[in-house]
Amino acid sequence: MIYPNKHIRLEDSIIFKMIEILETGSEKEIGIHELYSKTKKKFKNIDEFIFSLDVLYIMDMITMDFDNEIIKYAKRD
Repeated sequence: MIYPNKHIRLEDSIIFKMIEILETGSEKEIGIHELYSKTKKKFKNIDEFIFSLDVLYIMDMITMDFDNEIIKYAKRD
């Protein structure tokens, strides 16, 4: 599910779907609900969306402000 293999197509993998979250984040920060509204067509369910956010957070590509429900994107060089 995280990465493609002979049973999971690239388009169905979390790695591929994370790209949509990163491309949607042209702003420096975005609300979690707004981000889900913009990207929900790419995910089968909300679990995939949350799992994608978890992986991006672990990779230090985003930070989360849980009090204000905001996702902040890391600077890209």
